[in-house]
Amino acid sequence: MRILPTIIALLLPLTILSQVKETILNEHFLDNSVGWPEDITNEFSASVNGGTYYLSHKRATGSKIFDVPVRMFLGDNYYIETEGELRAGSVESGYGIVWGKGKGGYFTFAITGSGKFFVRKMKAGHSGSFLLGPTPCKHIYKATEVDKNGKKKIVKPVNKLRVQYANDEIMFFINDKYVGHIPNELYFGNNAGVILYGRQDVWIKNFGAFGTKSYERIKGYNAAMRVITYEIEDGIEEDGERLGNGNYKAEPGETIRLAVTMKNQGFANCDGLKATFYAVSGYVTVLDQDVPQYIHNVDRGHTQVFDLKFKVSAACRVGQLKFNVDLTDSLGRLAESVPMTVVLNTPIPPINKDGEGKISFTFNLKEADYSDINTAFPLTLNNADETYAVIVGVESYMRLPKAKYATNDTRIFYNYLVKVMNVPRGNIIHALNHKATMKDVVDIFKIGGELQSRAYTKHGFDLIFYFTGLGACDNGGTEPCLMLYDSNAASPKETGYPLSSLLKALRGYDVHSLTCLFETSFAGVDRDGVSFVKNDGVVKPSAAFPIVTDSRTCLMYASGGDFTNPVVDQTSHGMFTHYLLSTLQTYAKSRTTLDIKHLYQNIYERMERDGTAHGIKVFPRMDCVNVDGIKLLK
Repeated sequence: MRILPTIIALLLPLTILSQVKETILNEHFLDNSVGWPEDITNEFSASVNGGTYYLSHKRATGSKIFDVPVRMFLGDNYYIETEGELRAGSVESGYGIVWGKGKGGYFTFAITGSGKFFVRKMKAGHSGSFLLGPTPCKHIYKATEVDKNGKKKIVKPVNKLRVQYANDEIMFFINDKYVGHIPNELYFGNNAGVILYGRQDVWIKNFGAFGTKSYERIKGYNAAMRVITYEIEDGIEEDGERLGNGNYKAEPGETIRLAVTMKNQGFANCDGLKATFYAVSGYVTVLDQDVPQYIHNVDRGHTQVFDLKFKVSAACRVGQLKFNVDLTDSLGRLAESVPMTVVLNTPIPPINKDGEGKISFTFNLKEADYSDINTAFPLTLNNADETYAVIVGVESYMRLPKAKYATNDTRIFYNYLVKVMNVPRGNIIHALNHKATMKDVVDIFKIGGELQSRAYTKHGFDLIFYFTGLGACDNGGTEPCLMLYDSNAASPKETGYPLSSLLKALRGYDVHSLTCLFETSFAGVDRDGVSFVKNDGVVKPSAAFPIVTDSRTCLMYASGGDFTNPVVDQTSHGMFTHYLLSTLQTYAKSRTTLDIKHLYQNIYERMERDGTAHGIKVFPRMDCVNVDGIKLLK
């Protein structure tokens, strides 16, 4: 009698799949329009590029979730499916699908490299409980195989996982084979994604969510509602809740209310439809969704204003948020789904302030999106297989003031190396914040250090060094030094990293070219121009910047004199890095070779223009004798 339930369990998925009508999410990672988390920290890294979501969890314990809102229809059949390749890590840890995620917890279906699977329920404030397993499974492609001689060999297995709901049960499949089921439970939220347990490197090839509920289209609908502007209500109190902080920006960590103006650009009147906002990007929760908003007699060329209230997670790092506005009738039929974008961290000039202190700002969505350099990474054919890079970034210091936006500088420059210049991830070393002490950085370049171990067999490779943080000169005012996490303002030369020492270490490698990019000022000032050293931020004219005489080396500085290096708030970068990335993006889009000469010209001209416009002195400096020969894009 046990055979029949098994047969039913095996046949039921075929029936369900044949009924699927709606694609809720079908992600192939060709870009990141959905808003998957991307970041690089000391604990994990995540990057979307060219058809793959590259994930790495660096801790031996714990887990990391990478998720987005997935608008599932509870009570209707659906399935979530992903295909991942285990590249490296502990075979007893695992990775898999997360679903039903919210503030109160989440559910996971995961496999291990050793060939086991498990289903867990994690409830906030409680330890996780296993709903299934861990159980060995013959359908899992393992991380080790035994060859014909009986020897084990390491492989990088690709496995397909599926979580499928029907008839109040959730079934689980590995490589299209049924492996178990559980009774359905109430979810904690609507987010779904991927989880990595323990130390894992996983490449996710696709992630899809498909449901059987489908809107029936309204026949004969000839209106066309479009989002044309929105106003930000910032720095106000609403029912005891603070909306925004009054700094003219929508930012991570804030609860935001927008007045969204939609215009009928179609050929007929639009009336009697309900407008419902959904977040497409991750790290966003739409609030007040249960308050109906209806379209009332909007004729062709006319507009109507709607409210959108949402909270942005403090962990959000994307430059813009994407939403959809679904317009449906009283029967739940769909007229149209309208996309809209909200830009983060972008100052918007005030247009109105009423007697109660309420401030509104208007932003035209057709204007330039200043956050493009943080999100738009053009694909190129650049060959950088023989390029190695070391990134050092310090924003939060042990004893010094913050270097504003240094973490974002580091994160986005890493993305340009990988996504635009095509530098292999394994060729990049990064030291961030408390992992960028003097010892940490020196150890990277020493004999037998991390750089030598990665490029051990390479001769004549290209080496890029990028630093973003604070800088200062020694007490004599002649020796420029990079200030690292544990550096002391009283003794920059002893506790910082003198440029002469850095260049000596770098020149010890047999490189074809050496490019050093310094997002810092050596005047001993922070990025607001406030001095943190006793010499009041004055760099003497005799400051001994390293002299470049060989054709392999190029040094480029955000500031080569007694000036600060300002920031660009619109993109959350130092000004030097802002225009470095902007130039890389421009040349990459046009598939044009970019040499050091044209890179510096672009940075210098734009920094000089912006500095003049803001009444500040800027002076990017370059020392290079082979400006045409050293290329970042070939």
